[in-house]
Amino acid sequence: MSPPDSGREKVDSKAAVKPQMLTIKVVGQEKVVHHTMRMTDKLKVLMDVWYHKVPNVTYGTGVFLYDGLRVRRNMTPVGLEMEDGDMLDFFEHMDGGAGPFIVGSM
Repeated sequence: MSPPDSGREKVDSKAAVKPQMLTIKVVGQEKVVHHTMRMTDKLKVLMDVWYHKVPNVTYGTGVFLYDGLRVRRNMTPVGLEMEDGDMLDFFEHMDGGAGPFIVGSM
């Protein structure tokens, strides 16, 4: 019979298992949206939620970035190694502007 504390460390089995759900924050210029989803869901779900909750942004008119990487609709949080509370940035495409600026043309 071994003593109650035989020198083995107890491992919390819940700590070793990654959560199946996570909450991701999407930040745009004027709006912040939080969405909870499964680690294996495609990020298309999150993008659809963003466009639905931000009515002044037309569907498909922007780009989502995670740590500087452009996020595509078929990517998943597990594929990007995302964790609960991570953030995506949303940037609208900009059209127009001035022509090319040439240094020393004046």
